Amino acid sequence: MDYHARLNTQLTLPELTPYQDSKKLVAPTFSNIDASTIGILQLNKLQHCQLGQLIAERNSQLGKVSGPSSEFIYNVRFIQMVPKCVATLNDAELTKQLNEVKQQKADLLFTYWEKMLFLDKQLASLYLPVSYSLLDVNQTQKQHTLNTLHYLASVKSALVNQEFNQINSAELEAHLATLFKNSYLPSLLRAMYEQIFILQQQNKALESVSFSDICKTGHNNKSATVLTNIFSKFYGSKIQGYHNDLLQEYMQVKPALLGLWQNHYHQPYKTDLKIHPLSLDISLKHYSVTHVTWWQQLYKRCHIQPG
Repeated sequence: MDYHARLNTQLTLPELTPYQDSKKLVAPTFSNIDASTIGILQLNKLQHCQLGQLIAERNSQLGKVSGPSSEFIYNVRFIQMVPKCVATLNDAELTKQLNEVKQQKADLLFTYWEKMLFLDKQLASLYLPVSYSLLDVNQTQKQHTLNTLHYLASVKSALVNQEFNQINSAELEAHLATLFKNSYLPSLLRAMYEQIFILQQQNKALESVSFSDICKTGHNNKSATVLTNIFSKFYGSKIQGYHNDLLQEYMQVKPALLGLWQNHYHQPYKTDLKIHPLSLDISLKHYSVTHVTWWQQLYKRCHIQPG
């Protein structure tokens, strides 16, 4: 890093440890879901309903591997279709059974949602490790990501509020497809973590630097002047601007991520990392302010005018 190398022309700072990206969230433990089913005899009585067709299609696909998103969509559609089908029935026992299965699926729907969130490859890619940081924004990838995040946040809100009829499941697969090989969000998160990691190391190193060694009374403080010029040229003119750009990008996705990456009780999902991916803006601002404050103190101690 040019900035750190330039500082080391005047100071003796430890070399920076390269950032290694890690998995952002810890997936919950999912137990097998034992859901009730509709038998063949009962299914014959539902053939006139869309629900009957849905169940039949589902049964014909049981031999195939059903992905987490398909599981979620099926259960949403089942819940949505029961009332209309029940209204056409003249069978108290079947009506009771359908309503019981509907309630059971409603109770389990958030679990199906979480399984999709953590086990669907396209959704999991949002918080899995990536090898590069965001430098230039691909506007197409960004817009696809924002559209999908906002859609998913609206689905999550409907789930929490049990407004199941508000979920447009027909759009889900199309939205998830926009995340395939979409590097916008993963590279943005990595860039935030990387900059925080670098700042943490630099701040710690600068804490051990003695101002009195740099600014000696009655001596030519050329080193201090050179250092402040390096700070102004590299951090003030370039790095700080990059941090602001990252923060602006992050703040556009954070509202939707708050919806996605919190559980049913509005608690953030666990992470093995010291900084939660939902707190990256707070951390980057904190370490940036700490960094700038050290330089302000140097200016003051060495009686150097900024500029």
